[in-house]
Amino acid sequence: MSVRTNVVYRCFLIFLIGAFFGLGAVGWTQTAKPVQLYPDRLPYSFGNFVWWSDDQLRVLLKKRIPGLGDEIPTTGASIGRMRDALKALLKENGIAAEIYSEEPSYFGPFQDSDVPAPSIEFSILDPKILLSKVTVKADSDRLVSVLQSEVLWGEGKPYSAFHDWMIRSRIKAILEGSGNLDGQIQIARLPPFREGDHFQVGLAVNVIAGPKYHISSIAADGGPLLADKDLSRFFGMSVGDVAGRFPLEKLEGMLRSFYLHNGYADVEIENRPVLDHEDALVSYHLSVIPGPVYHLRNLQVEKLNGEQENKARELLGMKPGDIYSDEPLTDLYRKIANDPLFKGYHFTLVSG
Repeated sequence: MSVRTNVVYRCFLIFLIGAFFGLGAVGWTQTAKPVQLYPDRLPYSFGNFVWWSDDQLRVLLKKRIPGLGDEIPTTGASIGRMRDALKALLKENGIAAEIYSEEPSYFGPFQDSDVPAPSIEFSILDPKILLSKVTVKADSDRLVSVLQSEVLWGEGKPYSAFHDWMIRSRIKAILEGSGNLDGQIQIARLPPFREGDHFQVGLAVNVIAGPKYHISSIAADGGPLLADKDLSRFFGMSVGDVAGRFPLEKLEGMLRSFYLHNGYADVEIENRPVLDHEDALVSYHLSVIPGPVYHLRNLQVEKLNGEQENKARELLGMKPGDIYSDEPLTDLYRKIANDPLFKGYHFTLVSG
């Protein structure tokens, strides 16, 4: 079964592909992955070259590879040259190593500055580089005790730069959850040492919590569907409270679902705090940018007999002219799975 929907201003393509007999029960899988669009060049990064900082490695590699900048072509030859240069650098330092590279699984815009940008990452496969011990220093013994439990998860496991990012993210979440919105987290790698056939490296984490922020103001604009509505009962915080990690998170989710249900497929919710660093105050203001309302323009059902097609349309519950929503499509899984008319069929839904 293939269903294709055309929506005002743009198209939503929905494919229900099936008709595999003899499976005994209805099975469903859903795929909704963005197309991987790699540029011709990508930045490069290093996973576990623990003898040098990233900056030091870049300087050394630029001396070895003529014309090397901060990005490389995403070609096998270019990536191979980088691997060979890294392998030679290690060999000069008495380390025979196998190097591998890994491209990002998905390339796209990253608005959160805490998320590493997509890059081609080079790492040492052999010998193994293990994380030995993580030590934490902070403003108070109580904070050290809280944070220490959050950094122990990687000890004894293969080390990569991901550990640094994960430790930083976990500590940041704790600090922001306690109102310390200006917290600083410094992570330093300790000198690596050989142990048998592998290397060990430790991390020293220094945390400066900074001042505890309080809320100076809080407001929310619910957009055109909720104009002039008082949304304060959904805030979950009040003026004077200690600031939290995700301002108005519950309300943001509710508004997004409400607008999507009403056909605003492009809705955006702006919800970022404004910090007064001098007085350690934060103000929150949430606003809705709705975008256009989408309607279903056309619906085609193929590869079903007349009875099945009529039933599929009935179960979908959405016809041309209706406000477009993803809910009927996801609900269709459950409905068809329980309908004897489709028993013995296997379907796959791919939307994009």
